Amino acid sequence: MLKRTLTGAVMTAFVVGFFFLRLIDVRFFDLLLLFIAAVGTFELVRAFGERLTRAQKTIACIFPFVLYPVYVFFGMPWMVTVLIGFLLLSLGLLVIEHRTATPEGVGLTLFAHAYPSCVLLPVVTLNHMDNLGALILCFVIAPCADVFAYLVGSALKGRKLCPEISPKKTVSGAVGGIVGGIVGSVLVYFCVGTPLFSSRVWDALFFAGIGTVGALLTEFGDLVESMIKRKTGIKDMGKIFPGHGGMLDRVDGMLYASAFLCFVFCLLKAGGF
Repeated sequence: MLKRTLTGAVMTAFVVGFFFLRLIDVRFFDLLLLFIAAVGTFELVRAFGERLTRAQKTIACIFPFVLYPVYVFFGMPWMVTVLIGFLLLSLGLLVIEHRTATPEGVGLTLFAHAYPSCVLLPVVTLNHMDNLGALILCFVIAPCADVFAYLVGSALKGRKLCPEISPKKTVSGAVGGIVGGIVGSVLVYFCVGTPLFSSRVWDALFFAGIGTVGALLTEFGDLVESMIKRKTGIKDMGKIFPGHGGMLDRVDGMLYASAFLCFVFCLLKAGGF
């Protein structure tokens, strides 16, 4: 427990440090997101093991280092070009490595392109918005949901949520996670949130709704990650964070919640809020 707490404190300090660097240039925070994508991709490729050829592993690991700079410096059209280029290259390995490459390997390579690199792109989009609170929500809702779920689930236990996928998760923990997401989201609003409506009560209710959906998506993302690990036969994606596992073990829920947050705040921006 002590190791887990100390590691959590170091991770929090690391992320907060990049938020301060972001005040100098938002692209500093893009570096953090690139780091998350690169490490997560490496963990996933390692989990797939011998089902990928060496060339497929190399292409998958290079992908985030090309995708993110292109998206940040050149925009969406060039990013789409990169996506198509890597898609065609991955398919082309069936010819280039016709003796060893398989359709399954191509599918897993494309999976490694999508998860986590592409799924993390909404956070990059939020980073380049003027609304700092939207970005902070990505890094608050998911951890708050996880902490509350752990504390409530450990204290109350009770009925299992999805025993075939994740035996330790309970219904009480899931409810606690929703409460944690609401608390985190509302706190972000009162600390750095921009007023959206004429009443602070309506603003607080709106952010509570965001916290609810974000927490639910965080919990679903955890289950998706658990299923990936179960299918690949591993306990943790990595050991980069002692007591917490790998990078994907830490950001799995945020990947789902961030897509929702990006959608909401893009709608708000389009509506003039």
